[in-house]
Amino acid sequence: MSTWRQKALVSFPDLRGEFQRPDATIYTLFFELLPRCVEAHQNDDLFELEKIYAFAEWCMEQKAKDIWNAAAVSFYEHLPDHPRTLRDMAHWVTPQIFAQVESLLQWRMTPSAFEKLKAEFCNEQDQGFDDRHEKATRGRKRQPRFFRK
Repeated sequence: MSTWRQKALVSFPDLRGEFQRPDATIYTLFFELLPRCVEAHQNDDLFELEKIYAFAEWCMEQKAKDIWNAAAVSFYEHLPDHPRTLRDMAHWVTPQIFAQVESLLQWRMTPSAFEKLKAEFCNEQDQGFDDRHEKATRGRKRQPRFFRK
């Protein structure tokens, strides 16, 4: 079993049937995770958000192009499509990942919306990602066991 499937199985056991089908790919998994992420934002489900963003971040750190590309084009690129995920992106997406997907976001967004989002990531007076993330998670620093370093 591929590493991404193993990680997904630990984080999202309820989706086992979806990503263990022979025709399932990392891309199809992200197509399942994106609406789940939107719903978790709407419900302030911090535990689910932590799992989803941790998995997507792990994918972006992989050397295999199919893995990081799937996270970029099937997940991060579509976060601005939903008002709540767009609003919360700077709280959940690291500046490093933003830099990696910046051109995808710029291509999909209106110039003014993109500039506003970019300013959130680039503002020198911003508290920094760790502080923003802690505020978004209401101080809860818990991360799924599988993703702890």
